[in-house]
Order: sequence, then C-alpha cells, then structure tokens
Amino acid sequence: MRRRVIYSLVGVVAGLLLAAIAIPNFARSRFHSSETLAFKLRAVDQKGSPIQGAEVKILWPRAVTGADGYCEFAIAFPASGTFGSSGKCKLSGTLRVTAPGFSVWERDLKTVFGASYDYFHNGTQLTHVVILVK
Repeated sequence: MRRRVIYSLVGVVAGLLLAAIAIPNFARSRFHSSETLAFKLRAVDQKGSPIQGAEVKILWPRAVTGADGYCEFAIAFPASGTFGSSGKCKLSGTLRVTAPGFSVWERDLKTVFGASYDYFHNGTQLTHVVILVK
C-alpha cells in the first residue's frame, strides 16, 4: 500500500513537471511593444484636384503635401499580439490637415482608421484621402 502511494505521488509529480515544460512550448508567446506605421495621405479639393502645400499632422510629426497632394510619414504606436499570428496597434491622436484658403479638417485617428489597427494582416501602411472644403 505504501509503495502504491509513492508510485502515485511520483506519477503525479512527473505529470506536473511534464505539463510545466510542455504547455509553454505549445502556447504562442504574447508580446507588448511598439510598431511603426507609415501614413500616406492625400489632400484634395471638392473637385478631386490635389492640394499642394497642405500641412498634415498626427501627434508631433508634420508633413507637407507635394504637387500630387500626397505626403508620407511614420509614427510608432503601442502594439500587442501573439508572435507569428497577430499584431494590433492602439491608435491615438488627431489627424489635422490645413491649407491656405480651406477650412481646417480635423478628426480623431480612431474615427478614421479605427481604435485598433491590425498591422499583422493589413500591413503597416495606412492610406487616406482628405477632402478639404473652401
């Protein structure tokens, strides 16, 4: 009887040890870091013509549109996910576009791109067209 208890106890301990080693190797690792997203924005008027010289800001970066109405810049946002299968950035801040002769266009990033951007499946470049009104 005593031998049976010892064998059972050794079996339970061995099973727990095996589980402690195996389970973390089967579960995917989670991460929390930051990811840099590239923004490509285009400013156009109500007729769809590009606006050159429009100032575009998100948080602290500032960019100015070229003759084609486009500008590009990059910003790092907090990111989390599972290695090899997911990754989302938590977007925050305000997208603001100004140009001489036009009304200021300003929106929260969450309303433009969503509160959480899935860069693992959608890529790290976000594009948007802003229509400015006189």
